Amino acid sequence: MSGASPVAGLCFAALALMLAPAALAQTYRDSGGTAVPGFAQAGTKGRDYSANPPALPSVGANFSASGPYANYVLIQTIPASATRIAVDIENTSGAQIAIVRDDGSAANGAAPANASAFALGPGAAAGAQGGSWTSQTFKGRVQIYAPSSTAFVAAFAE
Repeated sequence: MSGASPVAGLCFAALALMLAPAALAQTYRDSGGTAVPGFAQAGTKGRDYSANPPALPSVGANFSASGPYANYVLIQTIPASATRIAVDIENTSGAQIAIVRDDGSAANGAAPANASAFALGPGAAAGAQGGSWTSQTFKGRVQIYAPSSTAFVAAFAE
């Protein structure tokens, strides 16, 4: 053991990152040859590098009959809010749920703009804690989908 403090090591690593932030930024090329930064700055839109992403439904609509979220139904929508302090979603159903986030600019029935989707795993049984997601920075619209309209999912925004 060298006797060096783990805290000192963390401080050194943090200092190195502050002094050389450019070292973090990698550049990728999209299919058109345009340079794409590896890390998006706050307030910018990133690039989607997902493999086989699902086709997202229009705002306010259910998922279609094909894909990983086939026939999932919209059970709750949390509207976009620039003044939102936090949003928290907890899956307490016995089935996987899907979350679709977008910037909130698209009207009901239109394709969501700047959207992403992710799943929250089920609890061991209905009423048991499953996957959860919390954000204090996301201000866009959140749509919650489940395989059944009776799925219990706790959703909070403040």
